[in-house]
Amino acid sequence: MADQEKASYRWPMLSYLFFTNLTMNGFVINVMPPLFPHIAAELGLSYAQIGVILGALPFGMLLFSLPGGVVADRLGMKKVVGTAVICAAVVASLRGFASSFGTMVFCMFLLGIAEGFLIPNLTKGIAMWFEPEELSRANGILLMGAGIGAGLAIALAVPLYTAVGSWQNVMFLTGAVSLLIWVLWLFAVRERQYTGLMAELMKRRPGPLEGLRRVLAVKDTWLLCITELFAIGGIVAMVGFLPIYLVAKGMTAQQAGVLTSLSIFTSLVGMYVGPYISDKVGLRKPLVWPFFLVVAVLRISLPFLWGWPLYMVWCVIGFCDGCALPQLRSMIIELKEIGPILAGSAFGCIFTFNRIGGFIMPWLMGSVMTVIRPLAGFYLCSGLAIIAAIFVAMARETGRRAQNALASSR
Repeated sequence: MADQEKASYRWPMLSYLFFTNLTMNGFVINVMPPLFPHIAAELGLSYAQIGVILGALPFGMLLFSLPGGVVADRLGMKKVVGTAVICAAVVASLRGFASSFGTMVFCMFLLGIAEGFLIPNLTKGIAMWFEPEELSRANGILLMGAGIGAGLAIALAVPLYTAVGSWQNVMFLTGAVSLLIWVLWLFAVRERQYTGLMAELMKRRPGPLEGLRRVLAVKDTWLLCITELFAIGGIVAMVGFLPIYLVAKGMTAQQAGVLTSLSIFTSLVGMYVGPYISDKVGLRKPLVWPFFLVVAVLRISLPFLWGWPLYMVWCVIGFCDGCALPQLRSMIIELKEIGPILAGSAFGCIFTFNRIGGFIMPWLMGSVMTVIRPLAGFYLCSGLAIIAAIFVAMARETGRRAQNALASSR
């Protein structure tokens, strides 16, 4: 019965998780930056205050991703994510009532808390519904949702502002769209109903603190968390500072923005190609650390390129990152000590570390570019990719082929 349910409902579940990620992690969050000229003019915000507003959301996520994952392991994915979605819908709308710097920061921090309970547990949903032969592809499709949502938000924010008349109305619209996602979770999303041994294990799943202790006791959890810290931190830093560097070299702001967005689209291609190959060959690590090393080499070349070579190299970097990242999420699920039962706690750890990287590495890159010289920032980001490659290479291979080889040797 469980196998029949998996076969019949895993793809609808993937579509629900995809659209949730597209809306809540992609559109609702990324609709803000294109509207900041209007928001800043009305609220009287400085550049520094805009930076604080942008940082309030990931700070809330950083603090609450781990509790969000732990709670979902205990109470179930549907309850926790469904509650987080309705809370995020309310707070997303409340941004439209923000009348000062302080109230906007508060709203964004609350939205970050809701996202902390939401985003890590979408990957837990993948762990519950997909087996190893399809796991990486499902993770890749889930990640594509956030990229597509971000692209739509950036493209549609200003036209929506023009259509509805104010940035406040755009915020209310994001809340309304989020409510539709909540209805989806209320009526369509299911918890996986296990039978046999897995059902018994689910009944005896550990309490929140014990589950977290078990996750943190696994060495590979730490290796993959540190990998995410350096990998995501490097990506955020590069995307943030490359346009600034290119404008300083003579490129227009519009051209720099278009170039930066290209890596989003090529990463979407990578998020399909990399997981497809990984699932077919039954291995994860060969689709991760070599791609990080390619990224490291290409990042060093960026300051010395111009014109079509620059565009081409930047697109290849996006493709390589897209190939590698879904495998990291699959590897944490496939650790025998974790699996679907403790996936929420594990992904809470993963997202806590990658948010730390997203916080620290842009600041570090900016400091290096200011204190030493701009080129040094690119060398730093290259080093971050090398460190990520080293840590993931040290982790256990979890793919189907490695697991089958281990089972046959016993």
